[in-house]
Amino acid sequence: MKFNCIAVDDDPANLELLSDYLESLGNYRMVKSFTDPIKAMNHIAQEDLLDVVFMDIEMPRMSGIELAGIIRHRTKNLIFTTAYSKYAIDAFENEADAFLLKPYSLSRFASVLHKLQNRGIMAGQEPVDHEPYFFIKSKNDKSKLVKIRFDEIVAIESTQNYVSIYTVDKTIVAHITLTRIKEILRHKENFLQIHRTFIISRNHLEEVENNLLRMKNGLLLTIGESYRDELVDFIKKRTIKTGRN
Repeated sequence: MKFNCIAVDDDPANLELLSDYLESLGNYRMVKSFTDPIKAMNHIAQEDLLDVVFMDIEMPRMSGIELAGIIRHRTKNLIFTTAYSKYAIDAFENEADAFLLKPYSLSRFASVLHKLQNRGIMAGQEPVDHEPYFFIKSKNDKSKLVKIRFDEIVAIESTQNYVSIYTVDKTIVAHITLTRIKEILRHKENFLQIHRTFIISRNHLEEVENNLLRMKNGLLLTIGESYRDELVDFIKKRTIKTGRN
C-alpha cells in the first residue's frame, strides 16, 4: 500500500531531502511539493483526503501554523518539520501527529512514520488513547501546558471558543471548543453531557435535586431538557429503592 504525501517548505533543498527519504522507505508517494504555502492551500483543497502532509512553519505569506488550521481536515496525518523547537506546543495545538526538528536523519524520519503506522493512524483508523491524562495550554499563561487527569475532571463548561475545565482542585481556561473536548472524551465512559454548554463526570456527581446537580467541588448545574433522559436513566440504574416514596 502506498501512502500519498504532500510537502510544503519554502526551501527547495528541504523538499528534495524529504522526497529522497520517502523514496527510501518505499511505501510512500510524494504527490506534490510546494515552496509557496498559498499554492499548497489551494491544491490541497482540491485533493482527495491525503495520508500525510509535511509542513514547514516559518514561511513567507502564510506560516505553517496558519496553513495547518485551514487544511488539517484534508489529511489523515500532519507532520511539522521545522528548525525551531519553540513551535512544538503550537504544532500539537493544531492537532499535529508528529514534530520533526531539522536537521533530522533518515532513521529519525522513518521512526516517526513507523510509529504512526503502528498506532493505526496512517491507515485512517481511529486510535484509542489509554493515557490517564492530557496536556492543554492555559489561556492565562500561553507558555504553560497544564496536565489534567481524566479522573480529576469534575465538569467542563463551554463559553464560545473557550472551555473552563473544573477539576477537584483547580480551574483551567483553554482556547478550545466543546466539540473538540467531546472528541477527546469519546472513549471515556464516565463523562456525560447534561446541558449544551456542560459536560460532567458521573464519578463526581454528589446530589440530584429536581433540575439541579451538585458536583463534588460544590458546583451547581442545571440539567438541560434535551439531555435529561440519559441522565435520569443513569441515576435510575444506580438508585437503591428504600420502600418509601
